[in-house]
Amino acid sequence: MKRTPTILLIILAGAGVMLAIALYVPNSLPVNSDFSAIYNTDLALVHRIPIYDLEKVEALAVQYVSIPVEDFFLARFPYPPWYALSTFYLGLMNARSAGTLWFELNLIMLFLSVWLLTDGWSGRMRLIAFPLALFFLPVLGALSVGQYDFPVLLGTSLLIYSLRRKSVGLTVLGMVLLTFKPHLGALILLAGLGWLIYRGGIFGRNVMRPLIVAGVVLFVVGFIADPKWIISYPKMLLGYQNEGNVSACSECASLPVWISRWFFDGSLTTAMWIAIVLLIFFIVAFILTRSLWKPHELLLTAALLVTLLVSPYLYNYDFLMLLVPFAVLIPKSNLMEKIIVFLCYLIPTFALIIFGRNGNISLITVSIILLVLLYMRARIFVIDFTLSEAYNTNNN
Repeated sequence: MKRTPTILLIILAGAGVMLAIALYVPNSLPVNSDFSAIYNTDLALVHRIPIYDLEKVEALAVQYVSIPVEDFFLARFPYPPWYALSTFYLGLMNARSAGTLWFELNLIMLFLSVWLLTDGWSGRMRLIAFPLALFFLPVLGALSVGQYDFPVLLGTSLLIYSLRRKSVGLTVLGMVLLTFKPHLGALILLAGLGWLIYRGGIFGRNVMRPLIVAGVVLFVVGFIADPKWIISYPKMLLGYQNEGNVSACSECASLPVWISRWFFDGSLTTAMWIAIVLLIFFIVAFILTRSLWKPHELLLTAALLVTLLVSPYLYNYDFLMLLVPFAVLIPKSNLMEKIIVFLCYLIPTFALIIFGRNGNISLITVSIILLVLLYMRARIFVIDFTLSEAYNTNNN
């Protein structure tokens, strides 16, 4: 308890420094790319405009840009209302300062994720992990355009850490963060819930009540952002999927989209059907091998990798989530497996630098390799556990 005031003071001082940098340090961070979606949404929020009323949001956003109305494009914010509510303060600042603060927040979430994922590592390995995570090219890409994946990365890292430490509060927080980008975090969230129900014991039951309360709170506070959000949000999502760049998914980097391009019409609709088939395949595979996935780290990481292989609407920056399997696999791998994991880290970066978006296929390939390695690790764990149980029984 004596450390609490010191920790709060450090947090407040850090927040003050971040705000000062955002307000007064010049930079060239782009604010008209992906970041503009959350900024315009937060502008609407602080001006008490329903965030999914696109006409009113666009009318407001046009007032804050110096380009003709006919040339303005409103980037959609296809995420739940509590995401915007958690960043409302960005709407109180000018775009340049808000973009800088958002970059800083993403950087903090990245480093917090690394710190959580490397819990138990040696000091030297932990220090090395921070720059390695930062210079993984999907991470740099997400940081540069102001993308929205970092809360999901932090949520996954928190969940792995908190289930190991049996922390109720951190478990609930991790699960809440996974809802911020549903198509990336939903399967991980379901895997975590499944583990708590079937493997969590008393701890799992202790988590359920505050988790239900958190879910109710998120549902209710959504009405602050948009009084009709339960209708307008799904409606916006349906309209969003019909936009040209989305329906064509020309920049998507997912396995279903690649299969759709190679063998079918290349549309996102076809990719969604392919995704359903892939998901069914992985569900069947999980049922057949469910005894292997008892450790929560392996289960959550498997759910993450399946998401990266199944979800059709993914861009190359979404593969920053590969930091999780990198960190989970490294500690207990043999030398050959460590070399393979390190190559899986290096190859996508070089492929994207050399081939541009054509190098996205390397991210899919790496995800498949990591899933195979994870399966091998799960088998080894079960064998080791079985031998240990037999040895202890014989000794007794």
